[in-house]
Amino acid sequence: MEVKDILTKELVVFDLEAMTKETAIAEMAEILNAHGFLADKAAYVQAVLEREAHATTGIGNNIAIPHGKSESVTKSAIVFARTKALIEWESLDDEPVNMIFLLAITDSDKTDGHLKILAEIATKLMDDDIVASLKNTRDQEEVIRILNEGVVEV
Repeated sequence: MEVKDILTKELVVFDLEAMTKETAIAEMAEILNAHGFLADKAAYVQAVLEREAHATTGIGNNIAIPHGKSESVTKSAIVFARTKALIEWESLDDEPVNMIFLLAITDSDKTDGHLKILAEIATKLMDDDIVASLKNTRDQEEVIRILNEGVVEV
């Protein structure tokens, strides 16, 4: 399982209205729910918030990768969102977040599947060009291309 397998343009959102970590997670979970990825949205949101309480998923550079293991996920997916406002996330660098990758992983994928996806995303987000491109694009398909192929020099 790779990012390209579970991120579609319907799951890419710009200008998310959320002002808090909790509302961002809830709004992004609603997108998953609306597209049939969740059997129980409340249970999924609870799992993500419990994971957040354990340790922050704010990795720095205004990015968070919240995730939670829940039986309510019917098909693995990622929602990518940029928020209108900066959101406090207790990030590792103490900076707020405005770019969020919400992972929803099925039970069957949760052992090595979610770790592989987390590692793939985290590795790509270490590339400053990829982060800059994700922060600047307003094109859903461009987000997917950047995450799959990186930044192509012209």
